[in-house]
Amino acid sequence: MGLLFLALVLALLTAAFALQNTDSVTVRMLLWEYQTSLVLVILGSVAVGIVLTFLSSLGRRWKRSHTLRSLQSTVESQGERIRELEEALRHSRENSPPPISG
Repeated sequence: MGLLFLALVLALLTAAFALQNTDSVTVRMLLWEYQTSLVLVILGSVAVGIVLTFLSSLGRRWKRSHTLRSLQSTVESQGERIRELEEALRHSRENSPPPISG
């Protein structure tokens, strides 16, 4: 919840900053040149940053998801093994002769 609140505050601050900077600017990249509003440059840069951050986190997310599935599989197989052993123990207790009292 705190992370969502922080994201909302940062989004509002970015929007306020962008809306206060509405001048026209020239953006140059190698041989490419484009005239646009500074608002679009700011918001576009933030959007590119968000996308790059998301893409860079995909590897860790995939690894965590893979590890979680593996651990869940292990827990399920161990639970099944425990049930089998409990059943075998219950069966052996039922079939064993009564203890001899001395």
